[in-house]
Amino acid sequence: MRGTSPGPDVEFEAQFHRQGYRHVAGLDEVGRGCLAGPVTAGAVILPLNPHPSLTDVVRNSKQLSARQREDAYEVIVESALAHSTGWTSPAEIDRIGIVPSTRLAMRRALSRLSPSADSLLIDALSLHSINLPQKSIIRGDSKSLSIAAASIVAKVERDTLMGRISEDYPDFGFESHKGYGTQRHLDAIRQFGPCAEHRMSFRPLNQAPQMGPALGTTQVGRAAESFAAEALEDRGMTVITRNFRTRFGEVDLVAMSGETLVFVEVRARRSRAFVTPAETVIGEKSRRLIVACQQFLQDTEVPWSDWRIDVASVELDQWERPASVEFIESAIEE
Repeated sequence: MRGTSPGPDVEFEAQFHRQGYRHVAGLDEVGRGCLAGPVTAGAVILPLNPHPSLTDVVRNSKQLSARQREDAYEVIVESALAHSTGWTSPAEIDRIGIVPSTRLAMRRALSRLSPSADSLLIDALSLHSINLPQKSIIRGDSKSLSIAAASIVAKVERDTLMGRISEDYPDFGFESHKGYGTQRHLDAIRQFGPCAEHRMSFRPLNQAPQMGPALGTTQVGRAAESFAAEALEDRGMTVITRNFRTRFGEVDLVAMSGETLVFVEVRARRSRAFVTPAETVIGEKSRRLIVACQQFLQDTEVPWSDWRIDVASVELDQWERPASVEFIESAIEE
């Protein structure tokens, strides 16, 4: 009990612990009802007997001030056995829908936990595609300490991201409303038109005549690289370097897959394009890429036993946003 109002506790976690499970992950999402920005899922595994400092600060994230959430976030990160976040982009939300996108964000968060979860407590939703014991709890962030902690982790990390997004799109005030449909936000959409961070399938955006000024080539390329990097992490790889530059050329992404160094050339394509991305990496471009990879191999202190060059084909939607990615392994060879 905290004051006169009970808060989240560990009773649901204890039920799994009594069955022999030790890594019970709480899952929750934020941003589902926003007009802009990603859906973000948090996943947290707490110790069997959380320290009182944790139970003192963790509440339903909606009942905390921004400062209280940030303080609670620090305690959670220090106390948890594992914590992570997963994201789905506005383009993915528009392509597959908000509920599938929420589940996708949760799966991505789970895939990044170390140690891995052996059982799940989920706020409201179920994850039938995950073959783990699980319990869906309505208003779980007010009942389960793990879910409440996951909600705080997701909220703090998403708010931080929306602050960074506001630097690219200062007209919309993302740093204050975080993408929710406030009057200021709606007024900005009417004045400037939607931007690349908006969910164009949501009302009133799906009634907007067109998106605002088109993204520049550099912005599109940067977004495609970030999208591909997230997908590599989803596949269990670790991205160790981005934009490795030499006087010979540049490598977009370098990742580790086991003991294999994977160099990734990211190519964005529109769905109407006839030439495949791999077909655009030929001749001098291919040679310069190989030389840059060889330079990295000489310079790196990362142990490796094999290496290859993949091409990430990032398909753009009609608003020039990354919507899906396909990896072509060993697309470029010496």
